[in-house]
Amino acid sequence: MNSPEPLVSIILPTYNGSRYLPEAIESCLRQSYENWELIVVDDCSSDVTPEIIASYVERDRRIRTIRHPSNQKLPASLNTGHAAARGSYLTWISDDNRFLPPAIEEMTRFLEERPTVGVVYADCVLIDDTGQYLRDFPAQPASRLAYMNALRACFLYRRSVYETLGGYDPELFLAEDYEYWLRAYRQFELAPFHKILYEYRWHDQSLTKSVNRSAVRASIERALRRHLPHLRNSSRQDLARGWTVCAANAARRGDFIQATRSYVRALRTAPGPSLSYVGKKLLERLKHHHAGLQPET
Repeated sequence: MNSPEPLVSIILPTYNGSRYLPEAIESCLRQSYENWELIVVDDCSSDVTPEIIASYVERDRRIRTIRHPSNQKLPASLNTGHAAARGSYLTWISDDNRFLPPAIEEMTRFLEERPTVGVVYADCVLIDDTGQYLRDFPAQPASRLAYMNALRACFLYRRSVYETLGGYDPELFLAEDYEYWLRAYRQFELAPFHKILYEYRWHDQSLTKSVNRSAVRASIERALRRHLPHLRNSSRQDLARGWTVCAANAARRGDFIQATRSYVRALRTAPGPSLSYVGKKLLERLKHHHAGLQPET
């Protein structure tokens, strides 16, 4: 890399995250790349999280903290951290996950050597509540953003990406990162880096598992409806699959008019055997609805 090394800003949003927060911060301290700043955004925690943060702020001058006076949820916390960031490159980490030691160095080098890439994202592994390996969690091709969050949880992007896109959408809580990547995909090159650099914790208290699944689906559907018509770099098959995701989510909540419209859009985009399966499922849900039964969840 060129000298001097560019500053990397790491944002760490947390809310009552005392159980795993020290591990997340320690994973930043163990980075082989040293020119970073860590901005811990405390979203008005009521446990011992503030004390944990204070101990690390006192320990390392690269760590700063901002506390919200009231709980504002994850998108707002991310926006608070990004607004305070000074780095040429930016990333964020959840309070229950861990970077592997070479993560920031490897991803920074990747972007330094590839000036056309706006966002790099790496492979992860899933770990359990005790930190034990569960399975690989590899990055997927960016074209699959048309129907899934292909970037997983380990990424680094240029300041120019943030300055162009702005912040995370507070109205899309639970899918704020997915919607951000959809926006980025429309304007920047997103490149996978197939090296395991991150440990993603899968446990009962994680935000991913503890929230209402119907609320997650609703946010995903809103993000897809907003961006699918503008994804020029995804295949017609991937776009069609995205519309089937919208159809399935609408059917689950009983909105069969919207579900049918989305499914028709999928058929017009790329009719094929894969769509036939979704069509059968949609018909099944319609039969349940007309029979007065609740659709499957």
